[in-house]
Amino acid sequence: MTSAPMIEQYLHRLALSEAKGVALVTELIEKHLARYAFSSLNALAGQPLSLQTDALFERLVVNQQGGYCFEHNKIAYLALKYLGFEVRSVLARVMLNGKPTNPRTHRMNVLELDGETYLVDVGFGNKIPRGLLNINQRTCTIGHDTYQITRNGDVVMVVLHEPEQPPLTLYEVELYDVVEADFEVAHFYSHQHSDAVFVNNLVVSLITASHRYLIRNQQFLVWDAAGHLITDKSIDSV
Repeated sequence: MTSAPMIEQYLHRLALSEAKGVALVTELIEKHLARYAFSSLNALAGQPLSLQTDALFERLVVNQQGGYCFEHNKIAYLALKYLGFEVRSVLARVMLNGKPTNPRTHRMNVLELDGETYLVDVGFGNKIPRGLLNINQRTCTIGHDTYQITRNGDVVMVVLHEPEQPPLTLYEVELYDVVEADFEVAHFYSHQHSDAVFVNNLVVSLITASHRYLIRNQQFLVWDAAGHLITDKSIDSV
């Protein structure tokens, strides 16, 4: 199966409407997040994860195994290119632990549309934005969450402001041009290095319009659309 039929199968499964522009990309993000889980299971199991198009679509779209940023956001990139959008992939530093020295181990996409520049991300786990982030604006509001955007040249910092929660820096995005080989190197570290987060931790999440679901090692958590924690359970057995 060539890449075009695989992308068409992916888009067919999302059942996108006839929306255009920003509305179409937003719908793609929402439906992708609700259907394809973020998951570290394969990395935790020590499996080598090919980013070749055939293997990638077979793993995530056909078998619905879930995956992480290098998998999800490559699929989104290929789909958006297929739909005719001006899009490219970039690398970012994940900042959830507050350390500015974290390596660039997050793949995401930059979309140019109608004179605006947006971040498109479908592979960031439980704290992922459920829509487009316009980096030409200082703030973006999606649902109950507000995102503070600070741009300094080609570096963009994204801070999440949730109701009744302290600000949380999500990532530092670098808008420089990169090539697939750069992603391969970061991807290899992220799923094969003995110190990598996903090699040592079980993380599975699914984001729907009404809930955010998260398994983090032996803890199961659910938040409602307003960001209220409604389930917090220990996982005691298989």
